Amino acid sequence: HVSWARIEDVEVQFRAQVETVVAAGLEPTHLDWHCLLDGGRDDIFELTVALAGEYGLAVRVWGEAGRQRVRGLPVVDRDFLDSFSLPLDGKAERYARLLRELPAGLSEWAVHPGLGDAQSRAVEPDGWRVRQSDHEFLVSAEARELLREEGIFVVDYRGVRERWHPEAGGGPG
Repeated sequence: HVSWARIEDVEVQFRAQVETVVAAGLEPTHLDWHCLLDGGRDDIFELTVALAGEYGLAVRVWGEAGRQRVRGLPVVDRDFLDSFSLPLDGKAERYARLLRELPAGLSEWAVHPGLGDAQSRAVEPDGWRVRQSDHEFLVSAEARELLREEGIFVVDYRGVRERWHPEAGGGPG
């Protein structure tokens, strides 16, 4: 459990993960805790921000307290949307409504697109429908048109990273 983790061990693990990604020839964009589970520990949050600075990465910041602590850096302006939290029935309509009602600012939608093929169904029998419904909406003409109509720009963490570290240019490595 994260509440028992020693901060030194967390740092070793985080460094190992970043170095492994870089050694594989990939370009990380940001640091986060999967499912945002850092246990609410300030020391882990501060370590994450420090390592992001060292490696030229952004941080996926959650919650009002986190947003206040990194004031001046681009972070999401509200809690993020997780596509696994939405019911499958009427999901495309819900996405369309959410896009129409999206307030100004930086929002994060954690969507999980997948094709729903036989391999997906075998690997994730309880999740493939979520992934398939996400994919269907995201590649739809309706989604493209809504983004255009509403003036919504889709960005990823590469753009956020560049705003955190404009001097870094291409990121770590």
